[in-house]
Amino acid sequence: MLLPGDQLEELCSQARNEIIFVAPFIKASALERLLSKIPDATNLSCVTRWRPEEIIAGVSDLDVWHLIMRCQNASLWLRPDLHAKYYRSDQNCLVGSANITSTALGWLSQANLELLVPLSAQKPQLKQFESELFLGSVRVSQTIFEQMKQTVELLQEQLPKTRDFEVVTKLDLEVEAFSIVTVDTWLPALRNPEDLYLAYCGRLEELSRASRQTALQDLSLLTLPAGLSKSAFQVYIGSLILQMPVVNRVDEFLEIPQRFGAVKNLLTSLPCNQNLEFDAAHAWQTLMRWFLYFMPSRYTLSVPNHSEVFGRSRTSI
Repeated sequence: MLLPGDQLEELCSQARNEIIFVAPFIKASALERLLSKIPDATNLSCVTRWRPEEIIAGVSDLDVWHLIMRCQNASLWLRPDLHAKYYRSDQNCLVGSANITSTALGWLSQANLELLVPLSAQKPQLKQFESELFLGSVRVSQTIFEQMKQTVELLQEQLPKTRDFEVVTKLDLEVEAFSIVTVDTWLPALRNPEDLYLAYCGRLEELSRASRQTALQDLSLLTLPAGLSKSAFQVYIGSLILQMPVVNRVDEFLEIPQRFGAVKNLLTSLPCNQNLEFDAAHAWQTLMRWFLYFMPSRYTLSVPNHSEVFGRSRTSI
């Protein structure tokens, strides 16, 4: 039987123009082996997900960032809701169950039973998948890497090193009635970010009806492990929201401090303006509160001449 790793190595060696790797879990050693098979001058886009508890558990490595950085024509992307395993080399694809780990690819004696099926990249479903994939993905920068690295270090002692994380799924039925917000358009809806932890803990009776609904709406999209302490929860949320495309775009914009109207205009130009009842001023006020609550050392707020100026702190990551 042809191993998934053999299939992927052959796919890489046949590339002439472009390769795309899509896998939730990527280990540095497995990625390095695949990179050695890719011809020079081939463009590589690698899409994965980084969740602190999965990094701590060892199912994914942050060090893949350093491998990508060493490649001349490579980029690393994050999509927090990623589950697909998809590999394309020019017009040839492999789709199936295997992540980029030695266990999944059959390179260890105790390997998983995995499947990768060859398909043509011309299939409309695959083209549509790629388009949707990158709409909700954020390109990793040194800033995002350092933020996640710091988050993992802070949570190392607070999260158990296990691969069996219970995911918070409380009150899903109540969430179903809300308008659908996708990863590529998401902005926080809860006006008071300090109420999010109460909802996470199930203490909904302590919230107003409006706060309860918007907190559940936000939690429905932010996949979180159960049992986080309040301090761990705050750090975790900070690292997670920077992986949301609209939030990430605003964070990049704030590298140079901006007045309220400038950020409001930016939000109006982004996909979030497709959300029902979108109001740019309200959205920016809410996001600003989340930034200051979940990442207080990353941002600064000043009010010169009665106009708010908000930006990234010079000492932030």
